Amino acid sequence: MEFNGNTTRPFLRIIGDVHGKMEDYLVLADAAEYSVQVGDMGFEYHALTRFLEPDRHKVLGGNHDNYTFHEGRFIMQTPHFLGDYGVHTIPGFGDFFYVRGGYSIDYMYRKEGESWWPMEQITYAQGMTALETYKEIKPEFVITHECPASIVELVSGVKTWDGVLIRPSMTANLLEAMFDAHQPKLWLFGHHHRDWFMNVRGTNFRCLRELGYVDLNKEDK
Repeated sequence: MEFNGNTTRPFLRIIGDVHGKMEDYLVLADAAEYSVQVGDMGFEYHALTRFLEPDRHKVLGGNHDNYTFHEGRFIMQTPHFLGDYGVHTIPGFGDFFYVRGGYSIDYMYRKEGESWWPMEQITYAQGMTALETYKEIKPEFVITHECPASIVELVSGVKTWDGVLIRPSMTANLLEAMFDAHQPKLWLFGHHHRDWFMNVRGTNFRCLRELGYVDLNKEDK
């Protein structure tokens, strides 16, 4: 596994939160054969649809992304986005399991439909189906926006926000249930805006800062 500073063209690049810094993101993604962005891309995707091929460059929905209501469900606005949860295959590399979404602790200061969407996390029913799928597949490689609740305690030193104790989100609790059921080899996530790495119960967890990245080559899988 090669981290930041790789001078050769990487096969697969996993990119941290973007928060609307599209020009910087496009440079990082275009430098790789394939890329996956871990969520919080931002709210406008015109540059994404114009410059990057959706078959090679994927985005996982976070809690700071633009969800559109269509035919009774929330969808993302471009085919670059992965779905709610499931398995995605990188040709020549293999599969990874993913779960979108996260919780915005500042949602009360945001405007619904412009900077916050109520379906930023998958539903409880979706989560239960995702958990059963995860148990059946037992993936070796996982990419999520948030991380399991027990990992939040390790990666984040923030205990309160706006005077209120921060509790694990529904997403973090779902991911904790997944981690309890099966420990993959590698789990990459964002959301906490810092570079962090730790092996927990045999799983290599890696948090990516904003616009941070990890490069993986075929032999790393």
